[in-house]
Amino acid sequence: MSDPVDTSSPLKKGRTLSRCRYASPHSDGGMAVERLTDDLLVEILARLPVKSLCRFKCVSNHWLALIHHPEHRKKLPQTPAGFFYGSANTSDWLLKSPVRFADFPGRCSPPIDTSCAFLPNHRRVHLLDCCNGLLICRWYVSAQGDEFHYVVCNPATEKWTVLPDSGKPTSEVATTRLGFDPAVSSHFYVFELINEHDQLWDPDIVGVAVYSSETGGWVYKEKKWNADIRIINRQSAPVFLNGYLHFEADCGGISPCLAVVDTKGETWMNIDVPDADALLDGFIQRSQGRLHYANFQQDEDGFTIRLVVYVLENYQSKEWILKHSVDTSYLFGETDSHFRLDQDFEWIAIHPECNMIFFNVGWFITFTCYNMDSGQVKLISGPVDGKPPYMPYVPLYAELQPLHI
Repeated sequence: MSDPVDTSSPLKKGRTLSRCRYASPHSDGGMAVERLTDDLLVEILARLPVKSLCRFKCVSNHWLALIHHPEHRKKLPQTPAGFFYGSANTSDWLLKSPVRFADFPGRCSPPIDTSCAFLPNHRRVHLLDCCNGLLICRWYVSAQGDEFHYVVCNPATEKWTVLPDSGKPTSEVATTRLGFDPAVSSHFYVFELINEHDQLWDPDIVGVAVYSSETGGWVYKEKKWNADIRIINRQSAPVFLNGYLHFEADCGGISPCLAVVDTKGETWMNIDVPDADALLDGFIQRSQGRLHYANFQQDEDGFTIRLVVYVLENYQSKEWILKHSVDTSYLFGETDSHFRLDQDFEWIAIHPECNMIFFNVGWFITFTCYNMDSGQVKLISGPVDGKPPYMPYVPLYAELQPLHI
């Protein structure tokens, strides 16, 4: 006789029920157990990272069917589909309509309505930010005027909600960003970084207004960084991770840093970035659940020699760990004197789940992918006429209570 199976943990219980699913389908009890097994497996799979979930597609045909079932897909984490981009640079660093979309290489994304035509009576919709499947847009009341409302929407489900006004003049808002993590909560946050209004050029950030979909209101908090902070690189969009908004900044007018603020405006940090004297402003993005920072190093003669990628180890020590390094000659080959990285290079994305970097390079824009694991440099078709910012997008099929008309 076999030993009894311990069903104290969900995973072991799921394993037990997997044996039960082969009970006779002619028995009502057998069918009930089979349904219970599938629901339990989906619940377990929903708690796995996307990378691990993809590996489970090879387990069996039954598990593959579970993952691809339309109802189950609403609960399971999704792989990145691609990124939004525009066709012209904008001074306020948003994507003006019409917004374009490009698939990640090897991906065939579901149809995405980048025009947000599901919004009733929509005129002009400008995309401000994208975070874990949700978008925040400026929804203009009329095609001629400048009056707008913030709208947070999910293009995969075509659900949306209009936010109340924060009370801050548009002229004082340096940038507006979205924070959302479905693994933690169904609620989202909107951040307005507020400028010092009496400065005309590169004004300091003096505070943050935060909207919470849980409370339905805005709060404003004055800045508590231990230095003057101003945005220096709008090409590198802020990143929401671990309940914090991160953005690159000029710290005290001396050196670049990473500025951090939480969703309640209670925790403020400024963290030095690696290679502060590098050629370019760096590039931050969330990848594999951690904050990544990429930049180019220079030699003593000022020549760009190496691409480096770091990961933030923890917030207490403010320590960065070098993840990857590669010579620029390997990436770009021998370039002529007319090629300058500070003018002819644009970051696009660090893949949210893989060790891959996407960028545009050269006078004749070339969309390029670099795989840090294999060392492969690949020229790929894509948005050759694209302009930053580029916003990675992961479909979200879950129904969220905060999104309603």
